[in-house]
This record gives sequence, C-alpha cells and structure tokens, in this order.
Amino acid sequence: MNRIIVCDDEPHIVEGLRFLLRSPDREIVVTYSGEDALKRLDEQRPDLLIIDIMMPGMSGLEVVSTLRADPATKDLPIIIITAKGQARDATMAQEIWNAMVVAKPFQPQELRQMVTSTLEQGACPQPKSV
Repeated sequence: MNRIIVCDDEPHIVEGLRFLLRSPDREIVVTYSGEDALKRLDEQRPDLLIIDIMMPGMSGLEVVSTLRADPATKDLPIIIITAKGQARDATMAQEIWNAMVVAKPFQPQELRQMVTSTLEQGACPQPKSV
C-alpha cells in the first residue's frame, strides 16, 4: 500500500485531494501545517508528499528544504502545490530540490496522473510544472 501525506492549511483543498487521490492501494494522511507534516513524516514514512508552499508558520518550502537536508528523506518524492505560480519558486523546487510543481488551480486528472506515475517510479518523474 502506498502512503501519501497531503499538507495544506486549507481544509477544502486537503479534502479535495483526499477524494481525488483515493484508491484501494493508497493511504492518504492529511496534515494542515508544515510542522505537523514533519511530525507525521517522522512517524509514518510516506511514498509521496504533496505540500502547499504558502502556509502560516513553517512554509512548504521550509519543509522541503528540511527534508532534502536529511539523508533519510533526501530522495522522498515531493509534489509542491502553489497558488503563487511564480517561476522562481517552481525553478527552485525543480532544480534544487528535485520536486514537481503544480499550480493552483490544477487539472485534477493531470495531478492524479502525476501522482500515479510518481508512485509507480518511486521517484518524481522528470521535473516539470503542471
């Protein structure tokens, strides 16, 4: 069974992603803050992290930076969701942290396909934006 941690401070986004990504072979773990995501990552190692950039407290970028600095999580597949749509954040996420970037609003089928592909490969496919 694949475990996916979804982290966003907006409950309707988290619930929408939980619904979109549900599958008999997946466990979707939800968190609402960067701090909580790191705690859950420590307790339950996921196969994929989907995280929003803009959150109060610890941002998604801070979480990703922390994960990439840790040898135990440096290769964890990550999909970053952003409403900002700024090329700078996308480029940093892709090139420095080897993460995929999805801009809000996203196409549900494209995100679902990206998640399926990432889980099948055990790593993020060629970094790109959706």
